[in-house]
Amino acid sequence: MPDRDATGRLDVELRRIARALVAEAPAAPVSLPAGADVVPLPRRPRRRYLLAVAGAVALVGLVGALVLTMGRDGDVADVEVGQEPAATGPPAGEAAPTCSGEEDGILRIGGLLPATGDLAFLGPPMIAGGNLAVEEINAAGGVLGRPVEYLLGDSGDGARDDYFEVANAWVDAHLDAGVDAVLGAASSGVSLNVIDKITGACKIHFSPANTASEFTARHDGDLYFRTSPSDVLQGRALADLIVAEGNSTVALLARQDSYGEGLLEFTKLPLEEQGAEVVVERTYDPGAVAFEADAEAEAAVEEAVEEVISADPGALVLIGFDESSIILNLLFERGFVPGEHGIYLVDGNIGDTLGENFTTPGQLVGVKGTLATAEMPDEFRGRLLETDPNLNDFSYGPETYDAVIIMALAAERAGTDNPADVASNINGITRDGTACTSFQECRDLIADGEDIDYNGPSGPQEFSQPGEPTVASFAIMSYGNDNRIDDSLTEFRQANF
Repeated sequence: MPDRDATGRLDVELRRIARALVAEAPAAPVSLPAGADVVPLPRRPRRRYLLAVAGAVALVGLVGALVLTMGRDGDVADVEVGQEPAATGPPAGEAAPTCSGEEDGILRIGGLLPATGDLAFLGPPMIAGGNLAVEEINAAGGVLGRPVEYLLGDSGDGARDDYFEVANAWVDAHLDAGVDAVLGAASSGVSLNVIDKITGACKIHFSPANTASEFTARHDGDLYFRTSPSDVLQGRALADLIVAEGNSTVALLARQDSYGEGLLEFTKLPLEEQGAEVVVERTYDPGAVAFEADAEAEAAVEEAVEEVISADPGALVLIGFDESSIILNLLFERGFVPGEHGIYLVDGNIGDTLGENFTTPGQLVGVKGTLATAEMPDEFRGRLLETDPNLNDFSYGPETYDAVIIMALAAERAGTDNPADVASNINGITRDGTACTSFQECRDLIADGEDIDYNGPSGPQEFSQPGEPTVASFAIMSYGNDNRIDDSLTEFRQANF
């Protein structure tokens, strides 16, 4: 738990520095709203992630320019910033692990993707993405002349304590098998539970779907990486969408964990910057929603739903996982429906799986949500379907594919499967060199002595020193009359620091 007095003094000092820096900074382009180039710190400390937020936001937001502009007709909009990139986001640079890893000449990756739990609906596209990457790498000759070994595993999702046991058991098995890297988890909460075990063993921890902001400044030995952007970016994209659609009052309802609480804060801040009033701010126990908690916790969920209805906001943001359909049904039964209110979802719950819990045609028409993903090429979608013909949702499939490709290319550049050496080459694979789009093309450039900039199906990554994207594309997704995502309505926003 952070020292509240110390955190408050830090908050005041960072705000003072921000005002001074902004005063000295070049003027923002006239197309930007006043003050849009500063992301202030949260007003209230929230568990240990706030200290990480302070470090990340001090870099990300104080000198400004996390700006999103809406693309029309499905095109990705250009992003304008009011400062030079080096001054506005996490610093560029390479990872520099100090541990001594081991090598045996084989790049071995252990999967930690959700086959069970509240995020199991994300499992099929992520597992397909990982399998496809390994298949294509090995078809091209493998890494360092030998096939990549990929060991499947399950992450659960952390909604209950026993799911942490599932993830830890698989991590233990992977470490015993001598993996060089662990791929996953999808849930930030699960990753936070196992990260020290993985990195403490001098292994790479690479998630395709973690979005919690605290990873940015976490002490992880420079062995943690992710291809999904921080919730700082998603919160801004979501807030901009809500305000652009004319909503002046907003209710925020989020699951009570690091993911939900973090994304709630990073949505609230830009909403208030743009003049929207947050009239409800509640978290809930996800176990209570699924009726697996005590009566008091379940009553708290009902109370939160009633508070939203009583406040009658113009818009509701629901930040959750699979349990979100239960909450939405409770709201709908009480007359809080799309069409009369804006209802916005996020990457943890938007998708066709949620729609399967609604049987009345058109019940979800008007519900929208954000998902960090680039516009997927039809050709890549087809390759995923060849790997798993039953796929009907592709969320985080591209990010998982790219995570594996990036690790493989980093091993090629390092000339070893030693995790510490591989990690020190990961960031550079994603920026500044000759652009390439496939493992074989990029590997051949590396063999010729060229620096590369891998751009895969999840879009440009441009990793910062903490090992995460500084450029992100967000899909704004909407439901059709069949309560499934209507791809024809999807629009894209691109953001960077």
